[in-house]
Amino acid sequence: MRKLITFCLLLFVGGLSAQTVNITFELNMETVADVDPSGVYIAGGTGFGFPGDNLMVDPDGDGIYTVTFEKEVGFSSHYAFLNGNCGDWSCKENLFGLPCGDPDNYNDRFIPPVTQDTTVLACFGTCDSDGGCTIVTDSVFITIELNTALIPDIDPSGLFIAGGSGFGFPGDNPLLDLDGDGIYTGVFQRQQGFTSHYTFLNGNCGDWSCKENIAGLSCADPANFNDRLMPPIMSDTIIQACFGTCDFDGNCTVVTDSIDITFQLNATEIDVDPSGIFIAGGGNFGTPGDNPMIDPDGDGIYTFVTRRPVGFASHYTFLNGNCGDWSCKENLEGLECADPDSFNDRWLPPTSSDTTILACFGNCVNDGSCVESNLDELFNSDNLFTIRPTLAQDQLTFEWNGQSSEQPASFIIINSYGKFVESRDTNLGSQTVLNTADYANGIYFIQLAYEGRLLTKKFIIQQ
Repeated sequence: MRKLITFCLLLFVGGLSAQTVNITFELNMETVADVDPSGVYIAGGTGFGFPGDNLMVDPDGDGIYTVTFEKEVGFSSHYAFLNGNCGDWSCKENLFGLPCGDPDNYNDRFIPPVTQDTTVLACFGTCDSDGGCTIVTDSVFITIELNTALIPDIDPSGLFIAGGSGFGFPGDNPLLDLDGDGIYTGVFQRQQGFTSHYTFLNGNCGDWSCKENIAGLSCADPANFNDRLMPPIMSDTIIQACFGTCDFDGNCTVVTDSIDITFQLNATEIDVDPSGIFIAGGGNFGTPGDNPMIDPDGDGIYTFVTRRPVGFASHYTFLNGNCGDWSCKENLEGLECADPDSFNDRWLPPTSSDTTILACFGNCVNDGSCVESNLDELFNSDNLFTIRPTLAQDQLTFEWNGQSSEQPASFIIINSYGKFVESRDTNLGSQTVLNTADYANGIYFIQLAYEGRLLTKKFIIQQ
């Protein structure tokens, strides 16, 4: 009978042991300059108690502090490491803004349900999960301060930053509003020179449906999902932003009477730098690299669209390349479109309606054609030739006025983007019929120069 009872007890004890797991923590303290004399501890969550409860030991003096716990299968808990026995938690590691810190639980770590004996490798104060602590000696701290004044309803799951090569997926990097002032903050430690696209999200949406919509605004990169771009960060930096706008001072501007200003720059006459074409300058277009222009169809016409308040005015300039020292900006010195009192930049006068600016890099031609005239030698003549009709479909007629000579001449046709369409040889006594059946709808210009006379006339194709 005793043997039977003993056998049953053994089965009972064996059954109990099968329901537990051993969890070993191995903490590398290489990132800590001075280990507190009172020791290293693990605490927090529902499973690891208070500061001082769980001492970790380094028996071989290699800087790896260890402790093992026997827990039930399926055990999970938040936890944190502490350098010292501090009852007020002041000596716990700081994981604020790091992906392994849970902002809803004091920025503690979390161990998911454990179903078998497990060893957790960690580094004090970092998210390295292989125990091989990465010591970044040339790091920078990037502080994000996001103003949510323009968001009617903040999602209960919170505000996040994500995207690009440096900020992961929705939900990875929460931003916090600890004082309830509507400014959500996150601090990120990155390698010096770090750069990345990024965006803000109102909610934790795995399909990115809750990200801000800044399409068409100056801070959106259309080649990268209309995300923002963080230029290389060389020192500790604070980035102030507003959800859904391009305000850079954090004081969100609610624009109720806005206009769209479109810049179209003809760059067909220059060798475009591999880093692209940019608009910058004045008090409103930032510094080199802030506002890339795009050429979506590869025709050499670079475009930038910005939404501004009615009456907006500013200096600005174009840059061939992303040069922090402005060395790649266009040189307009001495030209009529350059303001010598403002770095020879261009001037956009007060604008009250949606507007398209046609420009050419490095000159003042404002019809997008990039064809310059010497005003000392050429003059405009309104009756040099006639085109009709000016609102055409399949064809229009080009006719000289009061000329009977057979002397040769020629003209060119460009579209409203400054792109060459075709050229035609003629003479002073001929009438030329131009077939426009294949022309796309839009505005076109015929330009002709002959014996010191220059004339550009406009016509419209409406099929």
